[in-house]
This record gives sequence, C-alpha cells and structure tokens, in this order.
Amino acid sequence: MTIIERLLGLAVGALLAGCAANPGASTAAADCSAEVDRLNAQLATEVAERQRMTRIAMRREEVLRKQLDAMKSIERGILEREDRVRSESR
Repeated sequence: MTIIERLLGLAVGALLAGCAANPGASTAAADCSAEVDRLNAQLATEVAERQRMTRIAMRREEVLRKQLDAMKSIERGILEREDRVRSESR
C-alpha cells in the first residue's frame, strides 16, 4: 500500500468518523479543516521522508558504483600484468 493510498484511506475514515458522524448536521468545509490540515501535514512529512530515503539510496548507489569501477580497474591491471608475464616467458 502506497503512502497516498494509506493517507486517502485515513482521510476517508476521518471524514466518515469525524465530520460526517452527525447525519443531518452541517458539514461545511470549515468543520473538517483541522483534520484536513493534520492529514496535509502528515502527507508532507511522509513525502519528505521518502525523498530523504531516496537521496540516501542514490548516494549509496553512487558509492557502490565507484567501488565497482575501482575493482574493475584493479582487475584490468592484474590481467594486463598476467598477459605481459605470459608473453615475456615465451
């Protein structure tokens, strides 16, 4: 379940439980503004957390890519050295 789906479920639940709990009562937008504000704040918090986690994952991926490139370079050096030794021994 994605963040949006979860928050949408919370919003619907909040509206059904809080704002629409009194059938026949006026349910103007102002009646639910506190709940909407709370859900907006929660959504902003979760979006910021997801962005932070994405940045961390991207930095880790870059570090791993650099390590892989370094290992490939070392491997190429070893293979070249082995080829030179083989060609010199003939």
